[in-house]
Amino acid sequence: MNVPICNSKNGFTLIEIIITLLVAVIIGGIMTQYLGSAMSQTSTAMKRLADGTKLHAVADNIIGEFRQIAPSDSATWNAFQSGIGNAGTDQNNAYGEYRVIFNDFIRFDATGLEMADVYGTAPEDILKIVISGTSDDALTFLLIR
Repeated sequence: MNVPICNSKNGFTLIEIIITLLVAVIIGGIMTQYLGSAMSQTSTAMKRLADGTKLHAVADNIIGEFRQIAPSDSATWNAFQSGIGNAGTDQNNAYGEYRVIFNDFIRFDATGLEMADVYGTAPEDILKIVISGTSDDALTFLLIR
């Protein structure tokens, strides 16, 4: 009786394993080089989005109070303006946390261009507010009496 001799080799050779690992390392190095900065900076966009959302919430709070009190006289209007905060100050109040960049009355000329109220003669009808959050993205809005 002849018994067949089985000479099959199962598994991988050491050379095949080394070549596979070498290719994986090269591809990993290439992927790290192309995607490395993108992967490390993905949190920046998320932080800016969260800050922008908070900034819009602050603006909504300011506008909401403006609509509630509807300042018709100068005393109420000025009290409302001072409650927002002075330009250049950081605020953490009922509106939220923000930095006031600009908070003053403005006017427009006949052509529709904004004019600086250098002499303090604006009729106090248009309040321009510019606020920013921690990422220094600014949000501008006008409140009109």
